[in-house]
Amino acid sequence: MKKGIIKKITTYAACAALLVPTTVGLTACGNMDMMDMHYTFHYVVIEENGEHVLHKVNKWADSESESVTISTQCCDNYIWTSSNRAVLYENKPEAAAYDRACSHESE
Repeated sequence: MKKGIIKKITTYAACAALLVPTTVGLTACGNMDMMDMHYTFHYVVIEENGEHVLHKVNKWADSESESVTISTQCCDNYIWTSSNRAVLYENKPEAAAYDRACSHESE
């Protein structure tokens, strides 16, 4: 009887040891956080109608394709764009990196 209980406990512990890292590795929290890699970006320059516009970032996520989704703080907008048209920055980029800053206020 005791061997059966020990075997069940060992089996559950082994499953948990495999399941927890997999779950953590496949989910992202905060700005963009995966396991030991933590990417925090506060600014994005997006090409919009031939202009490079600076936005403040709330959250962002990339995908397996060449797309990125960005939730902006400055205009409370949700932008889905190509990663070829957006550059994320941890610190505010120099003024030469963009044509204008987002001037919309969130309502």
